[in-house]
Amino acid sequence: MPDLLRTLAGCGLLLVLSGPLQAHTQTSEPAPPAPIAEEPGPEPIPVPVPFEGLDWRLTAYRSDSGVNNVAPRSRPTEFRFEDGRFSGSTGCNRVQGDYRVEGTDFRFGESLAATRMACPEPLMKQEAAIFKALQSVTRYRYVPDRLELTDDRDDTVLRFTRIGAATSAADTTADTLEGYTWVAEALVDAQGTLANPIRGTTIDLSFDPRGRISGSDGCNRYLSGFTHSKASLSFGPIATTRMACAATDGRAEQARSYADLLGQVNTYRIEDGRLFLLDADGEILARLRAVRAD
Repeated sequence: MPDLLRTLAGCGLLLVLSGPLQAHTQTSEPAPPAPIAEEPGPEPIPVPVPFEGLDWRLTAYRSDSGVNNVAPRSRPTEFRFEDGRFSGSTGCNRVQGDYRVEGTDFRFGESLAATRMACPEPLMKQEAAIFKALQSVTRYRYVPDRLELTDDRDDTVLRFTRIGAATSAADTTADTLEGYTWVAEALVDAQGTLANPIRGTTIDLSFDPRGRISGSDGCNRYLSGFTHSKASLSFGPIATTRMACAATDGRAEQARSYADLLGQVNTYRIEDGRLFLLDADGEILARLRAVRAD
């Protein structure tokens, strides 16, 4: 009997020991292989916005009456777009703000900041239409040297030309006028007669590719903008330095007369190295000779 108990006890011990051993064996199946981590793909390369970093001139805008050319008497309507920020001019006041581009979608931000200078009524009306156009922009169209901002019907609301772009053969005004300093030989006086400037004074005029003019009126330096199309030519409001001229030598009066004269210019012609500024009736307002700019 003791031998039997010892035998059974030994078997029981074996059973007790074999239970956990068997259970451990069942849960020790090989683990599935770890998934292979995918390597991250390359970062997408940003597509450059083609019109950013260039200088643009606003040439036309849409109003309730249709597409209008920028008013001839505007200040230079220069714009620049860069890194989501833009600045420009309506022809009266400066404006700036932000914008967002996604593909060919284009939208201006809600907050636009502008100066508050008063201008003649045509320029104020133009400015209101440009602000309204800015708010309706949803897309853009771009070809080299030309940029159009369009609305959700794909109608053009703002049209730009790159400053410094080559002019076409049909429009060589800037190519003809630029590159020279034009020195006044004769100006129309109050009686409508061409007369020489006051002795010892120099009145001159220069054009640059950005649509600006500069020069001396015989008393002060002056600046303005100009617009042109074929033979037409007009100037914006004149800004001058504030150097005082003697009240008795006639230079201050001559300067005021010259500024008024520029405001009447409607067209021009060039003959034998002379620039003739003409009014709307074709009457000569000034005759200037060309001096090659350095």
